[in-house]
This record gives sequence, structure tokens and C-alpha cells, in this order.
Amino acid sequence: MKILYLITKSNWGGAQKYVYDLATAFSAKGVDCVVGFGGNDELEKKCSDTGIRTVSLPSMMRDVSLQKELAVLREIYQLIRRERPEVLHLNSSKASGIGAFVGRLQRVPNIIVTIHGAPFREDRRFFIKSLMYFFTWLTCLFAHKVITVSKQDEADIGRMFFIRKKVTTIYNGIPVDGETPKREVKRGKETHIVSIGDLTRNKGYLYGLEAVNILVKKGIPVKYTIEGEGEDRKKIEEYILIQKLEHVVTLLGRTLVTKDRLHEYDLFMLSSVKEGLPYVLLEAGKAKLPVVTTITGGIPEIIRHEETGLLVQPKDVEGLASSLERIIIDRKYAKELGLRLHSHIVQNFSYTKMLVETAKLYGLIDKK
Repeated sequence: MKILYLITKSNWGGAQKYVYDLATAFSAKGVDCVVGFGGNDELEKKCSDTGIRTVSLPSMMRDVSLQKELAVLREIYQLIRRERPEVLHLNSSKASGIGAFVGRLQRVPNIIVTIHGAPFREDRRFFIKSLMYFFTWLTCLFAHKVITVSKQDEADIGRMFFIRKKVTTIYNGIPVDGETPKREVKRGKETHIVSIGDLTRNKGYLYGLEAVNILVKKGIPVKYTIEGEGEDRKKIEEYILIQKLEHVVTLLGRTLVTKDRLHEYDLFMLSSVKEGLPYVLLEAGKAKLPVVTTITGGIPEIIRHEETGLLVQPKDVEGLASSLERIIIDRKYAKELGLRLHSHIVQNFSYTKMLVETAKLYGLIDKK
């Protein structure tokens, strides 16, 4: 069997990790896997390092216009025609929309789309959100099967006409093996807060920074570390300078190593306004960190309020600040939250289960 994975960008984010995990796992089982994407970023490097064949589509990364989308369509058409995959697995809006249409034209027998957070939930104008909804519906209509990564997405997508029977929720999963490494950096008087993710509007970093600023003004000793890059970096840097938070906030850029060092921090914050099912929360649970985050997408399926973490509404700066303060003050409660989250991840977000359920949709193993 040959599986062709398509994704719009080759930077490293949750959707890219998902594609990489699937491609490497099924390739190791002898399946012929090919990954196509726009650009030549971290996804290409990781795939190449593990022997996964990749194809860069030059037009995929360009700004939206009719001429440029026609160029993307042509590139995807040529790629599918050349590869002749039995399974076309599509990820992210542009690659999925064009890929599903072209896949139908080419009569690919099994077209699968994964929705990594319904795009029409983004914080945009009504007209734009309506367009996103329409094109998401068209994408799902062209696909044979639709994977959602959360029950919230399944509910949203399942309400679309003629889509309900195509939709299956398969949670993202990560391997959780062995004991969490012990902290090597000595705990000081400051509480070390950490966030990981692209510096984009959807991640809501400015709301998180405002919450941290409230703690600083109250005299609560904190340090805040952010790993990621993106178009909002300048806005974030300006806020840090204006509020004189240079001694508090550290912008690491994109290092891709912080997830392996989460045990060195005290608290994980995700202040997003739009999400699917964030891998970073699974990583935080693996490291047994207490979490403060927002109620959006599939987050409440990972973080159960006051059981496996604390939840606030998106953009609720005061709520973020008070939740952070609560965990900072009550270290015992913070530890309990981290342990419960770890247990929840082990029980419900299995890497093996993700692979098995996906293999069933591919037709690699029988459905039972």
C-alpha cells in the first residue's frame, strides 16, 4: 500500500507532528509513505532523517490568490498522478481543500481528511468564518472519511449536511514510558511558567502576557518562558518592552527541545483562543505539570476543570491571572493536578490506539 500525506506548511507544529508520527510508524511496518508539503522546514528535515520520502510543493506556501491556488492545484494534481496512492491523507485547510477535490478527480480510492481544530472557530469576522465553514464542508464532502481529533470537532463537523456518517474521532496520542526525569535546575523563589506554540493570534499569547503582568504587579515572583516563532513575535516583543517585562519573560524562538525539559518548569500555560487537541498539553501531562488553559476546541477533553488542570474562558486575562496565582500559592494542589493529568493522558491519549484506529481507516487492519 502507498499512503500520500499532504500538509500545507512544513514548519513544526501539532499537525506536522501528527503527520510525522503516522508516516514514520506506518513506514516502519513496511508501508510506502510519502509526505508532501509547502516549504523546506523542520518537517522535511525530520522525515529525511528517518528515511521518509518527501516532496516540496513550491506554490503551497504562497499567499492566497486565484492564480496561486491554481498553481497549487496543478502541483497536487501532478503529484497524485505520479504517486498513485491508495490512501490520500490530508491535513490543514489549503492542502485538504484542494487535495480532496483533486483526489476525487484522480479517483483515489481512499481520501481521508484530518480536522486539526475546526477553522471556522477562529477569531475572525462573521463573513470570513462563514466562508471557512463552507469550504470546510466542501472538503469533507469530497473526502471519503473525516478524522476529528476531539469530540468537540466531531460535533461541529458532524452537524454539516451529508457529513455525519464520515466522521470518526481519533485522539492524538504520545508515548508515555518510564519515570518523569527529576528536576536538575534548583527551584528558586520564582515560579517558572512555560508555554510552547507558534506566535500567532490563535495562541493568545498577549492575553497570557497580560496575566503574567498582573502577577508581577502584585509582587508575585514569576518567570515566563515562551518557545515558538510566528508573525506575532513583534507585537509580543513590543508588549514586553512597554510593560518592562524583559527580566521576567524569555522568548526562546523555535528550539523544539523545551517539550523534553518541561519537568524543569513549575507550571504550563496555554492561553489560546482557538485550538484542536494540543499536543503540548499531552506533553505537559507526561511531565506531570499543572496546567492553566482556556475552554476552546478539544482542550476540555484533556483538561477537566479542577481535576486535571484549571480552565478559563478565552481572552479572560483576570481569570488566567487568578488561576495562575492559585496554583502558585498552593503547591500541594498544583502537584495533585499534575499527577491526575499524567494519569488521564496515560489512560485516554494512547499513541498505540491512535495508530491502530488510523490503520483501520486506511484498511491496513480489519475494523472490529
